[in-house]
Amino acid sequence: MLENNKRIVHLIIITSFLFLSIIGYLTYFQIFRAADVIDNPYNKRQWAREDNTLRGIIYDRRGVALAQTEIVNERPVRRYPFDQLYSHIIGYSYRQYGRSGIEAFYNQQLMALTNDSPVTRIREQLAGEMVKGNNLLLTIDHEVQKTAERLLRGKTGSAVVIDPTTGEILAMVSKPDFNPNTLVDDWGNLVNDEGSPLLNRSTGGLYPPGSTYKTVITAAILENPHILDEHYDCTGSITIDGYTLSDYGNTAHGRLDLTESLVVSCNTNFARMAVDLGEARITEIARRFFMEKSIPSDIPIRQSRFPYEGGIPTTDLAAVGIGQGKLLVTPLHMALIAGTFANNGVMMEPYIIEEIQSAEGRTVERKNPHRHEIVSHEIAAQVRDMMIAAVARGTGRRAAISGTTVGGKTGTAENATGRSHAWFIGFATRGERQVAVAVILESSGETGGTAAAPLAREMMQEALRRSD
Repeated sequence: MLENNKRIVHLIIITSFLFLSIIGYLTYFQIFRAADVIDNPYNKRQWAREDNTLRGIIYDRRGVALAQTEIVNERPVRRYPFDQLYSHIIGYSYRQYGRSGIEAFYNQQLMALTNDSPVTRIREQLAGEMVKGNNLLLTIDHEVQKTAERLLRGKTGSAVVIDPTTGEILAMVSKPDFNPNTLVDDWGNLVNDEGSPLLNRSTGGLYPPGSTYKTVITAAILENPHILDEHYDCTGSITIDGYTLSDYGNTAHGRLDLTESLVVSCNTNFARMAVDLGEARITEIARRFFMEKSIPSDIPIRQSRFPYEGGIPTTDLAAVGIGQGKLLVTPLHMALIAGTFANNGVMMEPYIIEEIQSAEGRTVERKNPHRHEIVSHEIAAQVRDMMIAAVARGTGRRAAISGTTVGGKTGTAENATGRSHAWFIGFATRGERQVAVAVILESSGETGGTAAAPLAREMMQEALRRSD
């Protein structure tokens, strides 16, 4: 009898454990895995639901419809009225090839799969109506986006325009691009295109920053005034640990201080100063500016690379000082760095969704900007003034805008193709209005001051005009 009781107790314990395991797994699945399964393109249920859903409309900041759903032969069809203009921002949504961009990142909201709408969905289904998804209001300015796209047309690269005081992304263009309306017909050519038109270079492309990174090094130098002597006699080249590094065109700049070194973009002095700063300070300032760290945002941003661990050789320190070596950055990240110096040392988290609205116009969610204090107000002001000088009389002169305070830094970045990338990062201020920008022309073989700065100028000018 006693033996039977023990068996019953053991059976109860085992059964209870199995039930608790099932409950635990279902709880874990619901909390941590449900969203991934719902958004998985192989989930046939979500595509079946798509046939009964009016996917939400995506608008720019002023109410221009950028993506919407039409009923064709009693079935919903997604339309993109501006063809390739928003191919990398909004992406696409197709049963054959899944989703990308905002169509993928915000699929649950666009499909009304969020927790706040089950009653509405049940009511619509009982009434035989199609489920109406939530609408998205973007931070993008349609006119600024059009300007950026026009300027990059026929080129390979990226342009990002932001409001550095809020983190709002005003424009984001990646070239080459694609037409989401004809994706099904074009798919074979797109996936085999060596230009990678499906890649969003603004958030996913990694490039050596070149001399644009000297702004970050400058901040570190200003924070450590007693570590090194910023004054330097430039002869056009310098030898560091047996490696000879030259200035662009082997130009000898003569006697320079820190400001003039940034204005003329003196490679040899920045290499020397980076070595004198040392590994610990170079690494610390890089991490503070989110190098080798994830940048918080409402869209995925590829992590910029600072892959130095366990000791940085002297020659690598010199390379980092001029934005070369193993450094790799995204264009959006560089726009944020420019914006940090314009915004008193504060980097605002970038975001592109201003508001999520129900189909009836009720606000479901609204963005609250978050800030990160990167450098002090005083340090930011000094770097900002140097960037203004670089546009006023240095390598960034072609970014100047009449009646507007413009600061920036050019970059001509060496890379494996043998043809340099042309960079410009900067900001423009007019009264209370402010804008920051990053432009890269991939493997253009030109300098940043010649090729990228004039494009940045027009983008900043249009963004300021739109904010008037």
